[in-house]
Amino acid sequence: MRQASGTHWLALRSMGWCCAVLLLNSCKPPAPETTPDTVVASAYGRSLKASELLSGFPSGLSSIDSASRANRAISEWLERQAIVHLAETELPEKERDFDRAVNRYRESLFIHAYEDRYLRDHLDTSLTTAELQAFLIAQPDLFRLEKPLFRARWMVFADDQPFPSDIRGLTKQLASKDAEKLSALASRCTDAGIPFDLEADHWWTWEELGQRVPLEPRRASRQQSSRWVSKIEWKADSAAGRPFDQRALLLVTERLSTGSVSPLERVADRISELLLHRRRNLTLQAMRQQAIQSAWAEAALTIEPKK
Repeated sequence: MRQASGTHWLALRSMGWCCAVLLLNSCKPPAPETTPDTVVASAYGRSLKASELLSGFPSGLSSIDSASRANRAISEWLERQAIVHLAETELPEKERDFDRAVNRYRESLFIHAYEDRYLRDHLDTSLTTAELQAFLIAQPDLFRLEKPLFRARWMVFADDQPFPSDIRGLTKQLASKDAEKLSALASRCTDAGIPFDLEADHWWTWEELGQRVPLEPRRASRQQSSRWVSKIEWKADSAAGRPFDQRALLLVTERLSTGSVSPLERVADRISELLLHRRRNLTLQAMRQQAIQSAWAEAALTIEPKK
């Protein structure tokens, strides 16, 4: 049970219980010392102890706030007990027999708590890339693309700055398949503080790519299908919220059309959830089978013969 703060106990000692128990019209002076076992209210043979009252109180309350909250909590408890008493005494017997439902709920709480502990101790949550890829291959229809995806190389120049004088050379380097030329271009971009991606190993939707490269919507179709480097020069438009000229180079290296199977990198988290859910169910199933087998082996279970 949560430990009540010293402020709360001080409030209980000083508040006086009269204002909290007016409903019963049985005011009593507070006990000299309030302990966790001090009874602060009672109703129809049931008692509310100070420790139960304070168990849900947040820390940091002042004495006045603690006293006020305690008064409200006691009033709510008394009201609840009064209504429960009415239900217990006035409902027909068949409408107040909750023993079976309560027992079932208790069993469910035990089972849920044990399964959580068992999974923490026994569930292997590690997944390899090979397992993820195998699931993707086995269930391709679960992962069809709703939008095209693109891989691309790109570099974005500073706002409102003209293209460098050697833009043709940069264009050739961007399109090159020579690792040394691409490495040299990457070094130049890094030194100049130019945003770039020359690896083209990540799949983007066109909208995601547009968050990194200034892609003009009117030329999207052309840029998506081009096999050459697109030289992007998007003029400033204050009305459109674009205060500066924007310039970039873009080369789309690969495309996946709508309806294609998604690349693993885009759906790895989703596949992991599905695989772990399956593994969780199998782990619990094995635990249940072991539990019933052990119980039979211990002669702890019986089935009464039909009469």
